Amino acid sequence: MGRHDVFISYSRKDSDVANRIYDALAAEGISCFIDREGISAGADFPSVLADAIMEAKLMLLVASENSYASEFTKKELTFAFNNKGSNFIFPLIVDGSSLPKDIEFLLSNINWRTLSFRYTIEQEMVAEVKKKLADPHAGETIRQKQKNVFQILLVTFFILLGLGLALGLFILYQNNQKNKKVQSDNELCVAELANASALLHRADSLRDSNKYHEHFDEEVDCLDSAETLLSHVDSIRGIYLTTSDWYRFNSFETDGLNRLIEHKRDSMFLRWAPIARGNYEDYLLFEDDASRDIAEDYLRKALRLRPGEKELQQMINNLRD
Repeated sequence: MGRHDVFISYSRKDSDVANRIYDALAAEGISCFIDREGISAGADFPSVLADAIMEAKLMLLVASENSYASEFTKKELTFAFNNKGSNFIFPLIVDGSSLPKDIEFLLSNINWRTLSFRYTIEQEMVAEVKKKLADPHAGETIRQKQKNVFQILLVTFFILLGLGLALGLFILYQNNQKNKKVQSDNELCVAELANASALLHRADSLRDSNKYHEHFDEEVDCLDSAETLLSHVDSIRGIYLTTSDWYRFNSFETDGLNRLIEHKRDSMFLRWAPIARGNYEDYLLFEDDASRDIAEDYLRKALRLRPGEKELQQMINNLRD
């Protein structure tokens, strides 16, 4: 799969308008990723979509009541927001509906468009997508920034009025330090989310290699490390939830990546558990030290993926008795 300029996220119920969007952009030489026929059965479905989103320059969200109810569309939107930010997303409402509150919250710093006789796919939308591809910050709003600046100025004014210039300057200094801390934490979370995604890509590359047996421990280490990073992001987010600085801190959702890690663990377990059972049965047949060592090694691998598997744990216990 090659790189594309635009990833089109849509509900299959909106296929007609999604195809119109694809054709209009393609006519202008803009390459698009659109899952028209469904991803082939042999492909890793989440990985294909994740790679396409990461490689695109822009996600065009075909927003409608259908897409709001689509689990796949929600997952694509959450993954794009977590990994590439809200400026990467271009929402186009195609049925005159209103954005749900959760999506409106995620995209509060950008403009969204509504399809109408004045705002058409072939003209206004194509022109705006071109502008957005040329300038990723095109279409941003400053409503939230204006609101924050107004609040700070209003607070500062009353402090200076009541307590004098010295106290006012001290408050400004304190606010500046808080802003630096929030900015630092925001940047840390962005970096850790990016590192978690990179670890998942590394795990995929190890699994796709011809020597995946040799890379088992490294592959699981990648999943463990990615989980640790996501847990740290959640802990930082949890701290800000209980403070007055929450409105300054970006809301980083990690559910999508955590579900992807769980999927990869399950996929690995389904591969290794039958191998472990087969080698255990070989040991019962031959009862030699070499067969025991091989069986224990594979059982250990399977149990590392799913420690609570009682059947495999009992096999380990039997080997040691």
